[in-house]
This record gives sequence, structure tokens and C-alpha cells, in this order.
Amino acid sequence: MQHLFIPYLINHDWNHFKSALIVMVILYAGVFLSVLIDFFFGVRRAKHLNIARTSSGYRRTISKLTNYFGLMLMLSIADIVASIVFKMPYFTVVGAVGVVLVEAKSVFENLKQQEKSIAEVQSMLLKILENKDEVQSLLSLINANKKEDKQ
Repeated sequence: MQHLFIPYLINHDWNHFKSALIVMVILYAGVFLSVLIDFFFGVRRAKHLNIARTSSGYRRTISKLTNYFGLMLMLSIADIVASIVFKMPYFTVVGAVGVVLVEAKSVFENLKQQEKSIAEVQSMLLKILENKDEVQSLLSLINANKKEDKQ
């Protein structure tokens, strides 16, 4: 039975070592891609709602990447140590799947929030249209007060 990483290095089995590294690269790329997708939908939602995109929001994404890759690195080290027992990098796979699920939930929350905001704007516009006479009288009163203040 062939094992992961350590026995591959000891036996100079470079083909299996390369395939194990490819699996790890795919897992790390999946985590990176999921964060980028969440970032894209978050920026899109902010643009749609006219929310200012600040450096603190961008730093939050970088902080998220740092935390996720730190977690992935620790899980990869655990897989390397456990490679004497396990053939696959199970810890890293579980961690990557967990991160991707969290980011997918975040994307769906962004989409749901965007739909909710659109519904709120529509209901507010309907209320304004229903009470348009009151709104017009309020605006004329405000305009009259502005004219008096200028004089």
C-alpha cells in the first residue's frame, strides 16, 4: 500500500509525490477561487446598493485569505504527519470543503440581501406614490421655509 508524502520522498517515488502535490494545489486553488467569487459578489452588491467600497472591506478579504490559508497550511502539515497512516490528504480535503461551503453561503447571503433591498425600495416607492399628495405638501412647506430663510 502506497502512502502520501513522507514515504514518497523516502522511496523517491516522484510520480506519486507529484500527483499528491497536484491534489493539494487543486484544494488550495479551490479555496482561493471561492474567496474571489465571494469578493466579486460582495463588491457587486455594494455597487448595486450604492455602498462605498472602502479599504477596510478589501482588507477583510485579505484577512480572510490569510486565515483560510493558515488553516489549510496547518491541515496540510497534519496530513503530512498522518501520511504514514492515510493515503489521501483527508484533513486538507475536509478543510477545503468546509471553507468552500462557508464562502458559498456568503455568496447566497449577498444575493439574498440584494433581492431583499430591491424589495424594500419597491415597497417604499409604492408607499410614496400612495401618499403623493402628502409628500407634495411636505415638499412645498420645506421650499417655503427655505425661501423665508434666504430673505
